Amino acid sequence: MGNKDDTVFLAKYSAFSPYRLFRREVGFAPPLGAGDALARSLYCGMKPIASWSSEDANALPTGGVFNLEFSPDGSLLVAACEKKSIQIFDSLTHRRIHTVNGAHSDCVNCVKFLDGRMFATCSDDTTIALWDVRNLKKKICSLLGHSNWVKNIEFSMKDKLLVTSGLDGSIYTWDINSYSECNLVYQRVFHASGLMRCRLSPDARQMVMCTTRGLLVIVHNLNLTTLAQDLHGFKPNMYRLMQMSNQLIPIAAQYDHLFDSKRSQNRIEFISDFPEGNDAEVVSALQIHPLGWSALSRNISHDDRSEWSCIHDIQPVERSSDKSVVDPPPVAVALPARRTRRPPRRPRPRPYRQPRPMASVTPALPEQPGQGHRNFNMQRIMGINTGIAPPAARARPRPRADEDEESTSPSTSGQTPRAASASPEPESEGIKYFIRQNRERLLYYVEETNEGKGFIKELCYSADGRLVCSPFGCGMRLLALNERCGELSHCVEGFSGPKPMVDVGQSLGHHQDLVVSCKFSPRYHLLVTGCLEGKIVWYEPFSGETMY
Repeated sequence: MGNKDDTVFLAKYSAFSPYRLFRREVGFAPPLGAGDALARSLYCGMKPIASWSSEDANALPTGGVFNLEFSPDGSLLVAACEKKSIQIFDSLTHRRIHTVNGAHSDCVNCVKFLDGRMFATCSDDTTIALWDVRNLKKKICSLLGHSNWVKNIEFSMKDKLLVTSGLDGSIYTWDINSYSECNLVYQRVFHASGLMRCRLSPDARQMVMCTTRGLLVIVHNLNLTTLAQDLHGFKPNMYRLMQMSNQLIPIAAQYDHLFDSKRSQNRIEFISDFPEGNDAEVVSALQIHPLGWSALSRNISHDDRSEWSCIHDIQPVERSSDKSVVDPPPVAVALPARRTRRPPRRPRPRPYRQPRPMASVTPALPEQPGQGHRNFNMQRIMGINTGIAPPAARARPRPRADEDEESTSPSTSGQTPRAASASPEPESEGIKYFIRQNRERLLYYVEETNEGKGFIKELCYSADGRLVCSPFGCGMRLLALNERCGELSHCVEGFSGPKPMVDVGQSLGHHQDLVVSCKFSPRYHLLVTGCLEGKIVWYEPFSGETMY
């Protein structure tokens, strides 16, 4: 089908086409490709329709809008603001309905809805707060556990656990259904230096982490209950160093079993491939596809000269279903032979000498009432002709293996439990250990503007996953996988290598400062953006003149 035919087809099945509406009323099924045409007409026609700022509302200044989050039904919009406040809006009327000043003692970083009425916020004050939209005068509770800025909150519907990550390198789980006088029952399930944040797939079967070392870590078949035990002591940066150098590091090689494709739960996979010219250093922003198909990230090069947005495939690969997928061959490395130590010399035994008779001790002492225990102790202390060694000379019994191990059950202490059975260190000579290499996962990429160094720019997927909204200087731009705004499953058929994303629309000049957050509504064709000035702009599809 040529370009002219494509134009006619798109016009017939656009969102505002009478022909499409007539076919829908009659009951005709849409033809193949009509969904792409509808999505393209909606997304490419998004225009700003309303805005809000604290200056216009004569309210206290909010500072930068670091995060935007819709409620599950799309009726509410919550903004996490730099100056310790959260702003709540009616997403359809674009009016602010409530504000909470002093929600935290430092800037608010993230908002996450747990259901239709409860949401959580996290802050640079190292705490997480739970809120109820029906009563915002007081927070439900504050969660204490992190030791540094908390940057992200996730919620596992499968496990009913809150999952938080911060710049202290730790990931915590919080059981919101078990409350004690001090705190919720929580547990540190993982720790890695350079951790930026973690995300969960919609079904909570995968966890994706991004780091300051240009690395994405996927945990397949996620089991939060046993994650701390399975990953105890595992250091991603150490294993990555071993991959890059092809030199065996014993402390990292002992965790090779975590990468085994036959592993039933908490299987690890690394993603380290980025487009040519992008030597990713810090992966700062991370989002998961609405269906869990891919991970959207934004990274900064090591010299801070460029920023890139990338889409990586994160779906687990089944060997039986896809014969064409072949893992890179692992590198076999044998440990060098160890030098055996010479056993220490045994001291020569001294010649035995007959002890001199001691008249004061050898005769049997007359036993008196109550003196038997005293006489026995005296003989033990002196060690003379009793055949019993003094107490200090006895070998102390070794403690049982289960007596010195910490408990693996969650507690309010937040300490990482020790593994039930530590993995054996690779100390045997001649045994080969495999350094597993990473599969190429990059699908799409695009270079971004390198403005606002030091600020995290939050990207987002549309509700159907067809589109990506990316902060672009003092505005935003919409990116698609192809010119038709096709779905990922259709675009990767016959995949031949990573491709650049397509720019299908931009909106510039409506913010006076750097845009750092954006979010699509989960229910409506609605988009919002927030900037460092504290201004929020709403966008909707519009076929006529702009009402902004």
